[in-house]
Order: sequence, then structure tokens, then C-alpha cells
Amino acid sequence: MNNVITTTCGLCSTGCRINVHCNEHNQYSIKGDKCDPVTHGALCKKGLHAIDIMLHPERLTQPLKRTGKRGEDQWITISWQQALDEIALKFNHTQNTFGDNSLFFSYGYSKDFINTQLLKLANAANSVNIHGPETVCWAPSKYGKEYTLGYNPGADINQHTDCIIFWGVNKHNTRFTEMRAINHAIEHGATTICVDPQQTHHAKNANYWLPLVPGSDLALAMAMIKIIIDKAWYDTVFVADFCYGFSALQSHIDQLDLSYLANECQLSIEMITDITQQYINAKSAVIITGNALDHNPDSFQVNRAIAILMALSGNIEIQGGQSKPQGKSLVNGRWPYDPQDVDQISPTIRQHSVGSPPIPESFRATSQGLMDAMLTGQPYSIKAGLIVGTNPMTSWPDSNKVKQAFEQLDFLVVSELFMTPTAMMADIVLPAASFFEYAGVTQGQDGSIHYQASLQQVGDAKPDHQIITEIGHAMGIMPVYNDNDFWKSALSPVNIDLMQLKAQTSILAAVENQQTLSYLSVGFDTPSGKVELYSQKLYELTLDPIPVYRPNLSVTDRYPLRVTTAKSRHYMFSHGRQISSLRARHPFPIVKIHSSLGEKEHLKEGDIAAIETAPDKIIYQRVKFDDNLNIDTIIADLSWWFPEMKSKQLSGAFISNYNVLTSTDTGTHSDIGSFYINGLPCRIYKATNIELSTI
Repeated sequence: MNNVITTTCGLCSTGCRINVHCNEHNQYSIKGDKCDPVTHGALCKKGLHAIDIMLHPERLTQPLKRTGKRGEDQWITISWQQALDEIALKFNHTQNTFGDNSLFFSYGYSKDFINTQLLKLANAANSVNIHGPETVCWAPSKYGKEYTLGYNPGADINQHTDCIIFWGVNKHNTRFTEMRAINHAIEHGATTICVDPQQTHHAKNANYWLPLVPGSDLALAMAMIKIIIDKAWYDTVFVADFCYGFSALQSHIDQLDLSYLANECQLSIEMITDITQQYINAKSAVIITGNALDHNPDSFQVNRAIAILMALSGNIEIQGGQSKPQGKSLVNGRWPYDPQDVDQISPTIRQHSVGSPPIPESFRATSQGLMDAMLTGQPYSIKAGLIVGTNPMTSWPDSNKVKQAFEQLDFLVVSELFMTPTAMMADIVLPAASFFEYAGVTQGQDGSIHYQASLQQVGDAKPDHQIITEIGHAMGIMPVYNDNDFWKSALSPVNIDLMQLKAQTSILAAVENQQTLSYLSVGFDTPSGKVELYSQKLYELTLDPIPVYRPNLSVTDRYPLRVTTAKSRHYMFSHGRQISSLRARHPFPIVKIHSSLGEKEHLKEGDIAAIETAPDKIIYQRVKFDDNLNIDTIIADLSWWFPEMKSKQLSGAFISNYNVLTSTDTGTHSDIGSFYINGLPCRIYKATNIELSTI
């Protein structure tokens, strides 16, 4: 007997529909759902092995209380009631003693409505110190483009799209569901341009590949803007009628030296001119940007400059070009936040969150601000916190500083699936359920919503949203958790409850024709009502009203190379390295270098290399040659730790993890709170007496 349950993969925001097969021995297998209009039955490697997460023998299944020192991995099992009582007692005592803002709340990937639910808990606790990963993931792109266009544009890729620029993105690895439309456009003759230091799938197949210096994206964007304006290639009608501040932009561009900008990218003026002309001459073109453009202090202005390119080229709201978001969400509180939750605490008060960046819409505390407050007590003390669905020991900047900061906390709670390096630093660890373990609501990439079926319960694990609410209730600041009420609130836009959705299985988002030229009647949602090439709003915030290129961190004789990082297709950031089927495909952290650099540094493929950005910032990864790289660029793996090492060095969190190399330095012009990730000056050399663990 083979029972088939159709549900949704919850490992990332794509929301792929899957069929889970269960045989008479209660053994599961996963296949893609061919009826899914987004995936057409395809699944990534991570999704195919999602059952291995639910059933992994090292899953956390009961609440744990620390008995040894932080990081020693010594615990006793306690009941949920004891855990909640102790958490409430400690959190309330902390706020009563040190003030409301001494308590922080941090989440990672936006699974299971946790970001909204954690914000509600923070609001109820009257703490402004809510933290998420947005400063290096999503916020720079969103706000950079919104400050320019009034919205964050999509890409209406189809047979009418004549040119596609892939900028710091690898859809083939990270969002394969978009490849169908991309390939369709290419089959109809679209020219493709890839901007990436690494020869990705897009770069390999592109008509033009620009292997720029990591971190020099703003120099390239400003060079393209200068070429367009100097050669009068811009859409004169659109610029005259629908853009604000062109003369100011032109004056700024006149002062820029094209040779200097090109040299900063290590690209020829001819190459930059060629790809700019291809983009401008296309009847319809799109720029697709990726997470890489959120990874340096200038990330907000990088995305503003790219939005300016979209406007100068006239590719706004035309068929096959950049599209305006449309349609209302079918679910409440999924992403990013509901305005009423954000506005429950005034913007003036929210500005007191630690490390809050200048852009006021980015209301969250920053990781660097939280750490500084933990370590120095300035501007006030951070003494306790709740971390849900994230692993700051590998994902926050300067991993050694993260450890030092957490050691200063009086009390830390972590909700997790596995005993991560971050969980080892906690006082109480709560077992979180995987998405297979509870009934709920999911939303697909196309906006459709689906009933999520529960396969089975593992131990005493609970969904994160329930854990958050139960903590709030134990603190006396939130109502008791009610599953029906929670999901009814989530489904309020469609006015049904969870059981009704179960009966329907799915509610599909309406397929609407892309809006074209809506600005003719409604303008742009900016202060001027036009595309803001010059932003008066930024000027009033004492920020650059026009993007200004400032050089990245300088290379030196000691650190003559630049290192950047890229995501693995086998892992979701730091998640999944316990899964043997995935680990077998990517068992070690890999650093890619040019073979000539290997010869210079006496490194062979398979050697373990030390990557150093400062005398106290060194990690170790296994060498792989890639002669498509520039000789002075290296690509290191992201977010590595070694679950098999257990309590030894916090599961090896400092051996190969890229964020050991980073710092909390955001430079002097980080409008959105981003820190330096791309293009760190470094050196590489052969390591001795180092072994990299593997399952």
C-alpha cells in the first residue's frame, strides 16, 4: 500500500509542491508534483532529501537546559512547562532590571511565519531590538530600488525580452524555477550578459561575461550610467517626462573618470561600452539582481544605481522588461511584515534599536549593533535574547566576536532543529518542528497558497510560531496559543480557515497580465511622483542623493588578493550539513583559485589552504582550481561548520566558516547596515597540520 500526500517543501521561499510517498513500512520518499505550475515536478537536491531532516537521528526532540559552560554541549532534559516558566522568569527579570530593550529577538530565513510572529512578541515585550538578516539579504535591493522607482521591480521575462543582464545572481543554482522563462527568452534570441567574478552557469552560456573585481559593482553601474548619458543613449522622452533630477545626475556623471571606474572593475572600457549598448539597444531588457549585491556597505547605492539604469533605458513597465508588482497577497503575515505590526511601535522609538541604520524603513537592530551592546553596554545593555531559525555563529559577521558577545549574555534561548554552534551557546534549547510535522499554510513563488499536511510528529518538537507565542503567553504579554485562530488570521485575506483550505487543497493566485505604463496615469510612488535619479529624501537624511562610488577595502602587500563567497546548491546557508546524502556531494568546504595562483603559493588541488584577512582571521578550506577566475580573485565556501565534531570548538564553527574572515565594520557609508562580505583583501597559503572533518 503506497499512500501519497501532496504538500509543500518549506526549505526556501520558492514553495515547491511535492508528493510524499509512504509505503506499508512507513518509509517515505519524495517526488516533485508535476501539477505544480511553478516547478512542473522538478525539485532541487535539498528538497529531494527533506525527509532526511525530519527523521535524522540527531534531531532535537525535547527542551534542554544547559548544565556546563557555554559551548560545552552539556544538557539535561526538561519539560516544556519548565522551559517556558524559566524563560518567562528570566526575560521578565531582565527587562525589569535593565529595561525593555535589554531583550533581543533574532530570526533567520522567513520560514513558518516566524519573522512576523517574532515581531509581534517583540512588540508585546516593548523591545525595539528585533533582528533579521535583511541588511545583507533583501533590504538593500528592496529599498535601493524603492527609493528610485517607488517599488521593487520584477522581471517580465518572455519571448519579447531581447536582453537579460544577470548581475550577482545564479538562478540555475538558487532559483531553478525561473529558468524556464529565462531559457524561453534565450531560445527567442535574447542576448545575455552576466556580471559575476565566477563563471557561473549564466556566465558560461552568456554572450558577454564580465568577471569584475568582487565588490566593484557600483563602479560598473556608474560607468554604464556615464556611458549612457555621455553618448545620449538614454530614453529622452521617458527621462524628460518621468524622471526627477536628471540634470543633477548629469553634473555628477560629468565629474567621473571612466578609465578610473573601469580600472576599479578590472574591465576594459570597450567591454563595458559594448554591454551597455546591447542593453540600451534592446527593445525590452531586464536586469536580474541577486543576493551578492546586498553584501557590501554600498549595497543600497548599488541597487539605486541599477534602478537608475532601468529608468534611463526606458525598460520600466514594458512588455518583456521590468515589471511592477501587482495583485494582493492571499495570505497575511508571510513576508515581509504587516504594516500594522511594524507601526505598533513608532518609527521614532524604533530608531533606538541598536545599530539601526540611517534608512528609516530598515527598522531592525543590526547584528553588529547587538554585539557591540552586548560587549560594551552602549548605548545600553543587551542581556538576554531569543534566537529562532538562524545560526549567528556562522551567519553574523566576525564569528569570534559573536562568541565573545554571547558569552556576556545573562540568558539565551535558541529554537532549533539540531544542536548548532549557536544552540551550544544557549541556556535553554527548544526543539523546533520541521515543516513536515504540523498542518499549516504555505505560499508558493507564484503567490498561490496551499494546505500543508502533517506527516508525523517527532518527539516533543513544536512549530516555531507556536513556540514564540507560548513564550509570550508565559511572559504574560500574549494570549494563549490557538492553532485555529493563528491560521485563520493568516488566511484572513481569503476569509477561510485551515480546514476549509484543506478541503480546497490550494487557492491559486490570479494570473494577471503584466501592467504596462501604469505610471502614465498614477505616476511613481516617490515624493516627486517620478523616478528619482536624485533623491531629495536621501539628501534630507544627509545621505548621498545620487550614488557615489567609493573604493572597496584596499589590497596591500600582505593581502594582495580578494576573496568573495558563493552559495552551494546542496545547502541552505549553514543548514543541512548533517544530511549524509547532501554531504556526500559536497563533503568539504572548497576554495576556488586559479591554477597559476596555486603554483605561485605551492598549492595543489585537494590541498588544505589557509585564507587570511587579518592575523587573527584565518580559515581553512580545500583547494579546487578554476582557471576561469582572475588570478587575484578567490571564491570561498559559505557558512561552514562540522556537526560531526560535536562540542569540539563549537562543532568547528571557526575552522572553515567564511564569517571568521568578516568584521562588524560597515565603513562610513553603509546606508542600510550592510557589512563587507565581497572582495575582502586576503592572502592564501598552504596549511599544515590541519584536517577537515567529514561525515
